[in-house]
Amino acid sequence: MGNSDSIDISLSNLYRSWYSFRKGKRASNEVVSFEYSLEHNLVHLYASLITGKYKHGSYTNFEVSDSKRRQIAVAPVRDRVVHRLLYDYLVPVWDKTFIFDAWSCRAGKGQRDATARAALFMKRYQHAWMWRPQRESNPCCQDENLVS
Repeated sequence: MGNSDSIDISLSNLYRSWYSFRKGKRASNEVVSFEYSLEHNLVHLYASLITGKYKHGSYTNFEVSDSKRRQIAVAPVRDRVVHRLLYDYLVPVWDKTFIFDAWSCRAGKGQRDATARAALFMKRYQHAWMWRPQRESNPCCQDENLVS
């Protein structure tokens, strides 16, 4: 992984990353298998990170058809633990550099808050929030379809 001086890749931090990753996940076969030998898997992952021999595994691809058909690519569990480790390191570094109205995947910036903020601006600037040409060309944006 190159220079690891600035990111804590200790075994205890890998455990924290595992538990953060695991929270809210369904018990898939791969997750259960990784968890069955959790200590061994995390020690092996730790060793490969420390020695610089870590290599990302192959993605598993599949298709889901709930409301629409989508292609999904999923990394192996060990790689998703590393993803979580990196995420937990990078969020405090980068989050403070984002503008206030960047809402995607940020703590305390959920869909309800984003919707409330958009509604505030729509009320404050009633005639400026959508361009007329866009309204005319898009049937879903006709006045009778818009909610104020």
